[in-house]
Amino acid sequence: MMGLTGCHIFSGMDFMGGGFLFYGIITLLIFIAIVYLFNDHQNSHRQNSALDILDREYAQGKISDADYAKRKENLKK
Repeated sequence: MMGLTGCHIFSGMDFMGGGFLFYGIITLLIFIAIVYLFNDHQNSHRQNSALDILDREYAQGKISDADYAKRKENLKK
């Protein structure tokens, strides 16, 4: 029959032995990664949306060729 120490996967990484800090850091890193990916996705969508608006205005004849090219170059920066 196995003792209690033989059943631990991380052997010593329980909450009293520093495991709380370890799991806290892992949780924090996962949270930061999710926030970063979510913000990156929003920024790219916002930029595509601005390009879509610019294309629509150009197609409707609201802006000139030179103005369209200048604005498009500024948005791609």
